[in-house]
Formats: sequence, C-alpha cells, structure tokens
Amino acid sequence: MCTSIIYRYEEGMILGRNMDYEHPVDFNVLYLPAGYHYADDLYGNPLKSKYKMMGICFHNHNPLKDGVNEHGLVGCTNAFAIFNPYHNEVAPDKLNVSALDYMNYALGNFKTVKEVVDDLENIHISTKNSCGENVICPAFHYMFVDKSGDSILIEPADKELVAIKNPYDVMTNSPHFHRHEKRLKALLDPNNPEDFNAAKNLPGGYDPTSRFIKAFYLNATHLEANNSREALENTYSILETLKMPRGFVKLKGAKDHTYTRYVCAYDVVNKLLTARNHTNTAVFSLSFEDIKTPDERVSIEFDKRLSTFKFTDIC
Repeated sequence: MCTSIIYRYEEGMILGRNMDYEHPVDFNVLYLPAGYHYADDLYGNPLKSKYKMMGICFHNHNPLKDGVNEHGLVGCTNAFAIFNPYHNEVAPDKLNVSALDYMNYALGNFKTVKEVVDDLENIHISTKNSCGENVICPAFHYMFVDKSGDSILIEPADKELVAIKNPYDVMTNSPHFHRHEKRLKALLDPNNPEDFNAAKNLPGGYDPTSRFIKAFYLNATHLEANNSREALENTYSILETLKMPRGFVKLKGAKDHTYTRYVCAYDVVNKLLTARNHTNTAVFSLSFEDIKTPDERVSIEFDKRLSTFKFTDIC
C-alpha cells in the first residue's frame, strides 16, 4: 500500500509518496548514469538509459520505485493488485519489458509526460520472456509529472498500459482510478472541497479508497507555498497524516507489519530528491550536482538511526 501526491505551487511541483510495504525490505538511493545497462528486455536485449536518473530502490537493485531524471521528469510506482493485469507472452512487434523495469525505461528515455504517453503504444508488458519463462512482473500503476506541470496516471487495462488524465493529483492502489473518482465524488464536490465537513466526515481508514479521498482533500485545502522549500514542507506535512506506523496493520501470512518504510518528495523543477525513513525523520537531499562520479552507478544508504539535535546548537 502506498500513497502518492503531486503538490503544486506557483513556481513548480513536488511529487511525494509514502512507501508502505508488508515484507522486510532494505532500500537505498540509487543514481544511474546516462548509457547505463539497467536491465534486459524480454528477448534478452540490453536496455540502456539515454538520460541520467536517480531515485529509491529495494536491495540495491536497479529498478527504481520512484525517481527523477536529468530533465525533470519524475515518476513513481504503486502496487495495483488486480487479477491478471498483463499479457502472458511477448509480442514480436513491440518493446517487451517487465512492469518492474518500466519506470527505469520511462525515466531513462523521455524528457516529458507527452513523450511517455506517445510511446505507450510501443510497450508490451508480459509476465513471461521470449522463452516462455516466468519473469518478475509485479502489478503496478504509475504516475508521472514533468517541469511543465503536465502529469499522467498510467494503469493496466485489458492487459495494456493506458494513460489517464488525473485532475486530483493523487494515486494510491487498486481499484481502477475511475472507481476512486466515483467514490470521491459521492462524498464531496472536488471543485469545492472547502464546503466539506472534513472534521466529521473525512474517511478514517487506511484502505486505498479512503487514502485517495484523504490525500485529495488534504492536498486541495493545504496552505499555498511561497517557494520550493515551503512546498517540500507542505508535502511532508500532508504525507505525514497518511503515514502508517509499524505494528498498526499485519496481513494474514505476512512476515512483517505493513507500515511506511520511507517518505520521499521530489522537487520537479530543481530535479532534487529528498527523503526520510521510518526510524530517522531527518530529511536528506540529493541533486545531480552532488554526484561526484556522474559516469558511474552510485548507491547511497539511508541513515536509519534516529537523529537528534541540541536546542543549543540552534543558537
């Protein structure tokens, strides 16, 4: 379970997300240079990036869960648990990739949301490679935003990836976007969220639809930011209200509780990655200019120790 939002302000946009996960997992920041061989397609051909990108990954593996490229295209993945969302065989006339590698493919090859959307007809997601062998292909949907403010939600429908305009700037998990939209409109008027009695009627659950409604309302009614720093502050403030503490939810058969492993927020215009984890609420940042070896793959670990500061250090 995850919650993602696009926070907009006069100078730009922030894409932020809570990474909620139900299994033990290590995560770290990863930078991949232009020309890097980050995966193979389902025919075994190398997939290489045209552009530099950085984001957060699991177990120091190449697939990014969220990230930004050198042109300010930012994207994230969220779990989308629907039955049989993808094809079970390759298509010879398409680019065949796993859903696991699609985020890197998009960030590594495109500058804008329009370029991502225009390329969708060329993409074929399959759970099997050209030899008929199973590949890791999780059910995902994706959200992208670029420096112009253009954004898109991409979901599997009838086994194909389709682009959906999302005026609510929110993505959680399944069901399909239009069902979230229907529930939202049944509860409040999206064009007049101030008229809604949120203190009494805002959903209190952490299911995907409740989080979708809460995230939209909090994002739509939050105070305006005067600059990028305030925009980052407001994004973290919104996501904090949707954060899942450890011990709160444990699914049957799961080895660990479902909780928010990390929170991140990407400054789209400044191409800046910021993030914090569940044990250390200090916010760390990384820009492309911070990378000292831009032609090499760079992995950076989170500091997961609780950070404290003396009040006297402020003076």
